[in-house]
Amino acid sequence: MFIVKKKLQLLLLVSFFAMHLSSASQQDYPFKLFARAESGKQMLLAQNNGPAPILVTVNLLNPVNATIDRPSPITVVVPPGETISIATVHITVPGQQYKISSSYKFSVGTPDVVQNPDATYLLPFKDGQEITVGQVLGGKISTHSGLASKYAVDFTVPIGTPIVAARKGKVVDIDQNYSEGGADPLLKANHVLILHEDGTLGLYSHLTQNRIPVTFGQRIEAGELIGYSGNTGYSTGPHLHFVVLSNTRTTDGTAQYLSQPVKFMNDTPAHELELHQYDKLVTHHHASPKVTTFPHPLHWSDSL
Repeated sequence: MFIVKKKLQLLLLVSFFAMHLSSASQQDYPFKLFARAESGKQMLLAQNNGPAPILVTVNLLNPVNATIDRPSPITVVVPPGETISIATVHITVPGQQYKISSSYKFSVGTPDVVQNPDATYLLPFKDGQEITVGQVLGGKISTHSGLASKYAVDFTVPIGTPIVAARKGKVVDIDQNYSEGGADPLLKANHVLILHEDGTLGLYSHLTQNRIPVTFGQRIEAGELIGYSGNTGYSTGPHLHFVVLSNTRTTDGTAQYLSQPVKFMNDTPAHELELHQYDKLVTHHHASPKVTTFPHPLHWSDSL
């Protein structure tokens, strides 16, 4: 989802002492790996010019005429706005060609974060919006079967419905270039990704093309407009896919996104909502939402 993978062959020529690395990017996320030549060695560096921490895993394998000062895989967190050293490559016989096979991948978010147990979320719509719960844990799940979608909620709303931030944070990823939606899992969805204070990430997906008013790195308050619902990506009906994610490490140190439970609450008085599939609600951020539970399924296409 937000994990970018790259495989490449590094050919390092002594005449230039330059490590030719692809600048793998998550859409236009300003993160890159690059090399800096020093006497008889290459310093491999990771530069993060974006607003979110980045988890990067690098494999440097099968060196020819070179040694690497760290075993692979190399997994590090690169803080926002920082450049850090990943590894040092020492040339064995100066003046001769050397090469290294390499692959790397990176993802947005610090690994192993723990969601604040007191964190609460607004329903991500303006007051007075009528919504239907299409998919939610405990209901008939057709697409929310993975670790990254277990606690996701799909809200059925018309295309063009204003979407607001459910929780304050910082915008760390935007995609709004896609127009197509359908039952093909390979289709791409427009989305906004917001980094919360506790390190979790709020994903708002299937948004309308070119109607995202927020900008990369912008600080957002809960209730602030961030886009409009749509039907882009893997989706067979207009809806908003909302999920809170944490970035965790797999056994080899690389990233794995996990969905987190969400406490949806109205502002005054404090009242936690218990959502069920096919509930119909009218949002009221300053009053108790109206909830009606339907005993029979509505006509809705289950999708991400």
